[in-house]
Amino acid sequence: MTIQRIDVTGGSGVEHRVLRDLAAMEDVADAWRALDARAADPLTYFQSFDWCHRWIATYGGPHCRPEIHTLWQGGRLVAVWPLMLSGGRLKRLEPLSTPHCQYANMLVDPALGQPLARRLIADLAGAGFDLALIEGVPEGSALAALFGNTAPLAARRNTASMLDLTAFASPDSYLQRLSKTQRRNRNRRRNALARHGELSFEVLFPGDKGFEEAIALFLRHKRHWLRETARRGHAIASADFDRFLGALPGDRDALSGACFFLLKAGDRMAAGELGFLHHGHYYAYLGAFDWELRDASPGKTQMDMTVCWLIGEGVKTYDLLGHPTDYKESWSNRTTVLETYALPANLAGKAYIDLWTVRLRPGLQKLYRSLPHQLRRLAQFGQSFGLFLMIA
Repeated sequence: MTIQRIDVTGGSGVEHRVLRDLAAMEDVADAWRALDARAADPLTYFQSFDWCHRWIATYGGPHCRPEIHTLWQGGRLVAVWPLMLSGGRLKRLEPLSTPHCQYANMLVDPALGQPLARRLIADLAGAGFDLALIEGVPEGSALAALFGNTAPLAARRNTASMLDLTAFASPDSYLQRLSKTQRRNRNRRRNALARHGELSFEVLFPGDKGFEEAIALFLRHKRHWLRETARRGHAIASADFDRFLGALPGDRDALSGACFFLLKAGDRMAAGELGFLHHGHYYAYLGAFDWELRDASPGKTQMDMTVCWLIGEGVKTYDLLGHPTDYKESWSNRTTVLETYALPANLAGKAYIDLWTVRLRPGLQKLYRSLPHQLRRLAQFGQSFGLFLMIA
C-alpha cells in the first residue's frame, strides 16, 4: 500500500495524504463513500469510489498510476481529488479515468473551508509531473473554486447540455408541453419502429437478468455506428471497456450507479442507453441503436421513454454531457460551462500546453470533425502514423 503523507497546517490537525495504488484506495473505501454521501454533489459521479476503483482496476499500470489527493481532519476524510499520473517521457497529471470521465471535480465535506482545500494545489509540486491538465471542470463546482484566480484555457472551453426535469410535475406534464410538431414526429417515429415488432421498454440494473447480455449487444451496436459514420470512439475502442462497464455497480432501490435503458421492437434491441444515477442526477453516458433501424430514429424514441421514467422516479436532471450538438440542444433547457485548467511544472510542460493543448489540438479537432465521413475514413487509415491518435 502506497500513501504519501504531507503535513498541511501543523497544529490544525489537517493532513494531506496521496493514495497511489489500489490497496490504498480500498483501505479508505468506507470513508470515501461516507464523504460522497455527506457532500451529496450531483456532479461527482466520476469521483465516486466505485467508478475510480473499477477504472484503476481495469486500466491502471506503470504508465497510468493513481494520484489521489485527500485531506483528513481529526482522522476524518474531508476531501478527495482523484487524479492520475500518465504518459511516457512527458508526465501528465490528469483527472483519474481520462478519457472516460466526463467531469473533473472533487468531493469536499461541506464543513471544510475553501482555504484549507486550496492547499491541495499548493502541495501538487511533489507529484513528479511536467504538467497538470484538468479538463471538464463544471462552473460553480468545488473544483472550480479550488482553482480560485487561475485563468482557464479559453481554447478548451466546453459546454454540457442538460434537461432540468424539475420543470415537469409528471411524465404526462412533460408530454403535454411538447409542441404539435414534436408530438406528431414522436408518433410518426413510434409507428415506424412498431412495424418491426411491438415496442417494449425496460430499465435494467447490474445483477438483473439479461443486463450483461444487453450491454454486450449494445456496445456492438455502438461500434457498428462508429464504423458506419467514420467516427473515432477511441474511448470505447478496447475490449477492456466492456469489462470496465460490466463491473460498475448500480442499485435500483437507491437510484444510484449504473443503469441501462432498453427499447425493443419485438425481440430485437432497437436502442439502448447506458447511464449513471448520482444524487438525483442522471448522466446519459452512452447511447446506441440498431443501424438497420436508423430510418425510424429508435434512439429518439428510447430517449423520450427514458426521460419519462426519470421524471416518474423523481430524478432532477437528464444530463447529455459535454460537446454540444444540435440534437443535444433540442433535448436540453439549460447548459453548464466546462473549463480546462493547465498548470505547467517546467518548460517542457509549458511548451506542451502552449503548442499542443492550446493551438494544434483544437485546430486538428475542428478540422477532423468538419470532414465528410469518407475523408474521416482516410484520416483514420493514417492513425498508424500517429497523426490522429490524440485529437478526439
